[in-house]
Amino acid sequence: MTRCGQNRSILAGIYILILCLLFLGRGSENAHHFALLLWPLIMLAGYWEDTPGALIVTILGAITAVTGSLLGVISHGAAVADIIAMGLIFGLTMMLSRDWEVLLKAHKAVRTPLERDLAKVERKARLIREQLEEYESRLKELIKLYEGAKRLLGILELHPVLTEARSLVAQSLPRHFGSQADKQVQLAFYIPEEGTGDFQKVEVRGHEILDMGFPEKLPSSDLHRKPDKLLNPLRVEDLTLDPRLKVLAGDTTFHALMIIPLIMHEREIGIMMLASHEVSAFSAADFNQMEILGKQIVFALRKTLLYHKVQTLSITDSLTGLYVHRHFQERLREEIRRAERYNQFLSLIMLDLDHFKRVNDQHGHQVGDAVLSETAARLREQAGSTALAARYGGEEFAVLLPNTPKAKAIQIAKAINSVIQASFIEVGGVRLNITVSCGVSTYPEDAIEQEALITAADQALYEAKRNGRNLVMVFTPSFDKPAE
Repeated sequence: MTRCGQNRSILAGIYILILCLLFLGRGSENAHHFALLLWPLIMLAGYWEDTPGALIVTILGAITAVTGSLLGVISHGAAVADIIAMGLIFGLTMMLSRDWEVLLKAHKAVRTPLERDLAKVERKARLIREQLEEYESRLKELIKLYEGAKRLLGILELHPVLTEARSLVAQSLPRHFGSQADKQVQLAFYIPEEGTGDFQKVEVRGHEILDMGFPEKLPSSDLHRKPDKLLNPLRVEDLTLDPRLKVLAGDTTFHALMIIPLIMHEREIGIMMLASHEVSAFSAADFNQMEILGKQIVFALRKTLLYHKVQTLSITDSLTGLYVHRHFQERLREEIRRAERYNQFLSLIMLDLDHFKRVNDQHGHQVGDAVLSETAARLREQAGSTALAARYGGEEFAVLLPNTPKAKAIQIAKAINSVIQASFIEVGGVRLNITVSCGVSTYPEDAIEQEALITAADQALYEAKRNGRNLVMVFTPSFDKPAE
């Protein structure tokens, strides 16, 4: 029941109670006294129900007085006096009611500015509370990034670093990489190639965030930058309509794109690139978030690349760029174990430059060094990406061919021999024609032990030298003829 309904019920109850008292006190002086209770009832009705309520009670009171007079409950004179008194009470109630309204309006006029000020304070408090909640959420995100950055700095291998970086990106952009995301966004990392300045994509290993659709290489000329300037962060709404990256647009099916250069000490360490098949998929907040994250990733990436460079320098020959003898021996030991475990072939080619001492004696060691460097370059090119090429010592080289049978190893050795013989090496105005002799041995046909496999290839190389040089010989017990 509402407050208004409760008031009316109380007024009705009091009025019925007065009628009951009049009936019980009929014929006595108390009846007139009970009728006087209608006067405060009129005032109460006027206070609760305003004019209509007071008027109704006044009319009911007059009817009650007339009825009581006709029934002899109260005297005629008392009834007339009560009716006149109730009329006066009604008038007094209306006067008081108007005064009350004036006072109420005045009070409201006084309270309104205070209420407005209070509402403003409440709004400000609500805004502050919302900002605090936002800051708290942001702080939690920054703590996660900080913890992730600490983990990054503790990793020294390239692929684990980038795997952890991918996880940080996913945490920072849950709308794109969370459980409810549509998986439309791809992520790729690029690192610069030595010498060319182009960027090569680093392959993904064992992570759910893919890099499908990105080009394998980003030529430096295709990237939007001013001449001799570092690459700038870039957010593209629609790649197909943006003139800055039209060349890149032809190689992908992406629309939205973010390019975050990973720059440290005025050097481009790498590029982080995010792309989506949807137009305008990335907001300005996403872009800012990735710029912040990129500053964390670049420290770890720089540290990893420096560590890798130091490791590479420790196992490669400074002149030829090939692996040194010590690393070759370690890898040969590992590959023999792998070949034994998986029942595979493992071939070894030993090579020696023919008459190299004559080159040094006639043209000097500087020319000799250039010959070694150029020979190593041709050797790497012909051996293939799966081979391990090493400078075994002096002018002698070794090529390790995992999972390669003898017939294939002979083909590779002949290709190396032919290319080196057919190409001239020009150094400081001197044009030289260099040839090599090669010996081939294969695990497990010729040997199953590391030293025995090397000895077999050395014996084949010695036979190539003994049979006139510029030959490829395969290890056999007799070494009666060159490989055909």
